[in-house]
Amino acid sequence: MPELAEEDIPFFAEVTAGGRITIPEEIRKIFEIKDGDAVFCRLKIMVKKKNGPAKEAKPSSGSS
Repeated sequence: MPELAEEDIPFFAEVTAGGRITIPEEIRKIFEIKDGDAVFCRLKIMVKKKNGPAKEAKPSSGSS
């Protein structure tokens, strides 16, 4: 298995009240992330909550 760089460590977080997410304790320990530290995150939406306000998706052009 190839070694992962810090920026390639994925984790799953659920958005809570106020739009907050929690970085799992294991990840905080590995990277020694403490309260008040600034972190850079990449975002990929995996699941949209069904009972929230509906947004229409833009139709794809069909070309890749």
